[in-house]
This record gives sequence, C-alpha cells and structure tokens, in this order.
Amino acid sequence: MLRQARPLAITLALAAGLLSGCAAVVTPSTASDTASVIDPRGAIELSYSYHSQQTGDWCDPADIEMWLEADGVTLPSGGDYAIQQTFWNYELAHNDGYTLAQWNASPYAVAVTLNHFGAFADVGDAPQASLADAGAVISRSIDLFHQPVIVMVGGATHYVLVTGVQLGPEGVAAPPVAVTIANPLQFGVSATPPAGSNGALSMSWADFGAWYTPDTHHGGIWAGRWVVIAAGLDVAG
Repeated sequence: MLRQARPLAITLALAAGLLSGCAAVVTPSTASDTASVIDPRGAIELSYSYHSQQTGDWCDPADIEMWLEADGVTLPSGGDYAIQQTFWNYELAHNDGYTLAQWNASPYAVAVTLNHFGAFADVGDAPQASLADAGAVISRSIDLFHQPVIVMVGGATHYVLVTGVQLGPEGVAAPPVAVTIANPLQFGVSATPPAGSNGALSMSWADFGAWYTPDTHHGGIWAGRWVVIAAGLDVAG
C-alpha cells in the first residue's frame, strides 16, 4: 500500500562544502508521514527497515544498508555506524577515479557497492536524460523487479531511497503518479524516527520532481542528467 500523498512545500538548506555528497539538510517539509494509507490499483510499496545516516556524508551507505537489508542480504558485522563505514570504505575505493572532493561518493561507487555486497549483477547507474526517463526506471524497478531505487535529489546533492510507487495509466512505461521514499537524513544524523513512523515519506510525482532535479554540481557523465541507481541499468561510470 502507498501512503497518501499531500501537497509538498520543499525546503532545501545546503551546507557549504557538502555539495559533492549529502546535503546537510534536505527535507521535504510537509510530505505525508502519517499512518493513513490508500490501496489504489497499481500501487506497490516495498517493505524495509529505516536507518539514518551515521555521518553528514553517509546518505549513500545508509540507503545501501536499507536496500540490502530489505533484500535479506547478510550485512557486515556491527551496528549502523560500522555497517555504513564498511560500505563507505568500499565506495571510496571504487569511486570511478573521482576524488572525495569531486564526488563523495559517485553513483558508480554506489552501484558497484550494491553489486558487490548484494551479489547482484544487474544494478547500474546509467544517467537518465529526462525526468520522465528516470521516472520510468523507478516504476519498472519497483513494480517489475521488486527492488528499491536510489536517486540523487537537490541537484545531485543528496541520496534517498525510493521504496514505493503508485503507477499511472501507462504503467511501468512512464513515471509513477506518486512515490514513497526513505530519506536517511529526515530526522537528523544518527537519529531514529518518532514512535509510530517507519521513516516513510510520500508525495506526488509532481512534488517529487521539484526535488528530484538533474545534476548541477558535478562534471562527468551525470552532468545535467538525472542520477538513478536501479536494477536493470548498465554500470556506466
């Protein structure tokens, strides 16, 4: 079931010096996080356990942790910090030739880390030329492959995990009409959701599209394109 979407006012507060990785605060201020749900035709929501990022940079390791845990993959030993540190170390060792200042860390690093620790062979980072193309990737991955998707929002300053979609009349050939996401920075660094919440936020595709914008902070193949890490894509870094 997909949580009821509400009109969204998006607040972006980006800290200087963090634009190559996770923004210090990237918060959809009024997305629905209540227990009210709908069960429309064409909606699917994947089960997951929420984990916040353990440092200001580790939005991608937190998303990787949530994705792999949802798939039943045995995670590295230790608590959230140790798990995310392990993923982060692997990302930095496979950062497609970028320095930490250029990409911390690159979409390529995220994709290969998922493939390595998840024993996957089909998760890729091919940049998308339009919001519509990226949306179709999200619809297809969640509905057909039953896999979450990692995207970069705020001009490619922050990674979030997409865990649910409500499909429109064109199905997986088009963007969904609504999405559910897990934002690892929603409650702050190393924070937990309030009682009764699993950290899920839902919004219409139009509202999400105002947040999910092309990369304006990096060069390389993702510049001016939409960043998405999903099953069924080529590794393109």
